Amino acid sequence: MSSAPRIAFITPTWAGDLEHFRVMRRSFEQSPLAGFDHYVVVQDEDLSLFEAFRNRPGLKLLSTRDVLPAEVEYRRARARKLSERFGRDFTRICGSLKRLFSWPLWPAYTGWHTQQLCKFKLASELDADTAVILDSDVVVTPAAGAGDFLGASGVVCFATWSRRADLGGKVKNWVVESEWLAGASEPADPVNVYFDTPFVLDRELLASAMADLGNRTGRDWWSALLERPPRRWSEFGFYKAYLTHRVPAAAVDWREPPFFRYVYDTSNPQRVIDTVCEMMEDPAVHYVTIHSQASGRENWDPQAYLKPLLSLINRGDFRNSCR
Repeated sequence: MSSAPRIAFITPTWAGDLEHFRVMRRSFEQSPLAGFDHYVVVQDEDLSLFEAFRNRPGLKLLSTRDVLPAEVEYRRARARKLSERFGRDFTRICGSLKRLFSWPLWPAYTGWHTQQLCKFKLASELDADTAVILDSDVVVTPAAGAGDFLGASGVVCFATWSRRADLGGKVKNWVVESEWLAGASEPADPVNVYFDTPFVLDRELLASAMADLGNRTGRDWWSALLERPPRRWSEFGFYKAYLTHRVPAAAVDWREPPFFRYVYDTSNPQRVIDTVCEMMEDPAVHYVTIHSQASGRENWDPQAYLKPLLSLINRGDFRNSCR
């Protein structure tokens, strides 16, 4: 029997990212990662939109109702209804009130927060040594492979280092809150500011981090996270802080991610298509993130580049198709 570490992939998603997910999943199927299990967790009310993917080889389609504790799922569904009813600005104001006065409770249960819980819950329970989180806006290239996530000297954690004095905005908040959650005795410097996907979670270390959080707070681990100020905590930040402050240094392979690329400006669809095509041909590039603005902040239709990209991925001939 093979002793190679078992890897599974996890993607939390929802209706707003369906078209990005369609491209990501097809690129996954066309890549060397295709043989691995891929767990996709969809917000329960959006599940019907993803039914076409259910019988894809290796894909395990789940809803948030299957994964989250019942109390959290009930509050997540209610938070989404309130957010959709009153709009993004009102939701932001309520989130600020929650941070200042610990009320109202519902902004802590929006999809951005509960997706983070889904990642931890699945990654700690699956029959796999390593879970790789893969967001819907990632395109997997033909150069990707399982070795991207395996280390000879310890568990892999991707890292981009920054001086603490240079931190600002949401990243600074995530780092400070994560160190508190991990029970860090003193701040780290430099700081790992990689918060993207792919992100690697080691099942045993994650389970230890979750148990430690529960023991120190006297609450369920998920309750301890949800009690923190909305949008100030990060699941990846907490995991990284736990590895940094609570795990022997030799047990972690802090790995710079040289084979990741990003597309931030999607206002010109043809430029996006050409850029992704060039990256798909480059053996040094394994993952391309086309940053999604699915919440409605884009003034252009992402289908203008996603639909052509899907067609190109289906053909698998980027060198000839993108000329």
